[in-house]
Amino acid sequence: MSIPADCNSISGHNWKSDAIQIIDALFPVSPTENWNDLLDLRVAMVEGVRWDRVLNLFLVCRERLELDHYLPFFRLRRLLATSLQLEAGSSPELSSNPDLALMLARQPRSLADIKRSIRREWFEHDLELGDPKLVKVRVVERGV
Repeated sequence: MSIPADCNSISGHNWKSDAIQIIDALFPVSPTENWNDLLDLRVAMVEGVRWDRVLNLFLVCRERLELDHYLPFFRLRRLLATSLQLEAGSSPELSSNPDLALMLARQPRSLADIKRSIRREWFEHDLELGDPKLVKVRVVERGV
């Protein structure tokens, strides 16, 4: 079986389906006190609308569970990094796409940490920016 070229999936399905399967596999092996976070992440993935929420929930779950379940979170991180992207800029003309894979490898605790890091880098490299809060950062699905 060949995987379609337009698919960021291991199984040949939609990348979201792969992510949901990984999340589902975490339920039986995770402490019940983490099920609400996993369920929130799963629901956000199924909805597939608010990618900033998905990324933030992934970071919460990863912080709590990755030590005991490294491989599923490694796979989820790779899926998210190849399927989502960050857009940052102070105006439509001045925008960039920071490397989400690199940001996730830095082990941020939240999306707010990622945004602070991006704003700090912009502020340090753009003398005309003035206020780092002028840099808007959003999470979008690639190719959409």
